[in-house]
Amino acid sequence: MSATARPRTASSSGWWGSLWRPWPVVVLAGLVRLALVCWAEYQDAFLPVNYTDIDYAVFTDAARFVAAGGSPYQRSTFRYSPLLAYLMLPNIWLHPAWGKVLFSACDLFVAGLISYLLCRTCTMSPRLHAAALAVWLFNPYTATISTRGSCDVLSILLLLSLLACLLHGRPLASGMLYGVAVHFRIYPVIYGPAIALFLARRSWILQEREAGRPGGRQTGSVLRYEEQPSHVPAAGSTTAVMPTMSAEGEATTLDQGRVGMPARRRTAPWLRAASSLRPSAAFAVAAASTFLLLGAAFYRLYGSEFLQEAFVHHLTRKDPRHNFSPYYYPVYLSYGVRSSSVGVSGVPQDWKKRVIQSEVLPRPPHVISSPLGTASGAHSSAADNHVDTGVESPPHWLLRARLAVQLCLPVLEPWRVALLPQAAVLLAVAVRYHEDLPTAWLLQTWSFVALNKVITAQYFVWFLSLLPLTLPALVAQRTVSARAMGAASLFWVVAQLHWLGWAYALEMQVGRGGPGLWDIYKICSRPGLSVHVGVWAAGLGFLAANTAAVALLLRALQPRLHGATTFMDASLKLCQPRPAHAIALASKKHN
Repeated sequence: MSATARPRTASSSGWWGSLWRPWPVVVLAGLVRLALVCWAEYQDAFLPVNYTDIDYAVFTDAARFVAAGGSPYQRSTFRYSPLLAYLMLPNIWLHPAWGKVLFSACDLFVAGLISYLLCRTCTMSPRLHAAALAVWLFNPYTATISTRGSCDVLSILLLLSLLACLLHGRPLASGMLYGVAVHFRIYPVIYGPAIALFLARRSWILQEREAGRPGGRQTGSVLRYEEQPSHVPAAGSTTAVMPTMSAEGEATTLDQGRVGMPARRRTAPWLRAASSLRPSAAFAVAAASTFLLLGAAFYRLYGSEFLQEAFVHHLTRKDPRHNFSPYYYPVYLSYGVRSSSVGVSGVPQDWKKRVIQSEVLPRPPHVISSPLGTASGAHSSAADNHVDTGVESPPHWLLRARLAVQLCLPVLEPWRVALLPQAAVLLAVAVRYHEDLPTAWLLQTWSFVALNKVITAQYFVWFLSLLPLTLPALVAQRTVSARAMGAASLFWVVAQLHWLGWAYALEMQVGRGGPGLWDIYKICSRPGLSVHVGVWAAGLGFLAANTAAVALLLRALQPRLHGATTFMDASLKLCQPRPAHAIALASKKHN
């Protein structure tokens, strides 16, 4: 992620140019959020449509139950960590707008972390730096979601803090933050493979550099071993150990004037590989310990209800209400059917009964029937009354085969296998892009959201928060033209507006009488077509827009593109042990 710093021109000077510096942008964003919070209080009190999100009332009610000594899960639809209810307690004690102020302040802290990460990982002009912050602070989603009372910014704050710890090579602190982040919202678990690969790769490179082997990748921003001065440090300083090559090609060291001492024995490759996994193991232990400790503490307080609402619900969630997901319409059609005629994995409940009857009851050999019989259970009733209906039941082996296929592949409930394409994309991106973690996280999050069983506008904040970290790389790259990226962005916005039009027709116009937006859609649609089909088709169009955007980003953000500095390069520069002569000079200057 790099961009060449541009020289300061006359047009960038003065008060107008100062507005395009980072901190004025943050201050202006804070004032905008304060105004929106005040406007929310007015709109909720005097206008028919509330500005505040319905979830904010859920958070406040959960905090009220906690303040009274109860469980936050006494409030139905509260499906978050109890930590959120604790953070919302000032809503009860101080003012109902406390949570909005807290979330808006977290927006600004997120901007500070974005600024810090950009300064540490790339070089850019102040104008581009301010533009990257504006992408986060003045985005229509992020500028309104926090002021409406959404808590997603808390997860983003934890994840960006995790990125900062990973940048500086602190696996234990990173693991603890990751455990808290997954406990708070379960979706950050998708970043686990990319983090593990990043830590292992960085550890391997540092080991190769320390041993003087060519496997330690060098960059222009990192001092090479062969470029280090070979003079002996001052007395009392740390010994300098410099890798050299003997005439015979064997590694030797220069140890404070003693030349020709044999270097340490070469470690077997498998031992070096195992050693490079230690940071990943430390990260995993810290993350698992933090997650389990928090889970055990809240399980002790609130029992199995905590596990069900905070974790299990999100893994088995099936929402029949309209949303952006391509699985929305199949879920809508099957909702409420499972208890009556459809069993687990979409298998009709009478199929097992028909399999048993097909083995016990005699079948008339002279009747010719369809290979799969009927789905209405006609043979079951005929077999119960021992009456020949003229339609033969399918052979028991065919019934068993169909039952096994439907148990393994839920063709009647495709959302049950939604995790498979998600897992495939997440692992592929982790393997290809793990050296640049912000890029990997952006692509993983966007793909995960686009293929999820339930998609709401709040989920867009998850990947929009990572987009500013890749903006310098997008500006520097030349693989994808600016026109193509602009067209993809426009396609994404238009597809979303198209879906919102159908959703408005479904929510606000159906059954209310009188002309409206629904009449326009009805004229354009086929007679008798359900508006739910229109919502679903618009969701498929939105999936196509997301796919196009991710495909362009995959091309534009390729690792090592045009020599760009990656997150790995910046982390190696910060984590590389200081050479002995540098330590000696710093000690001498200090004294």
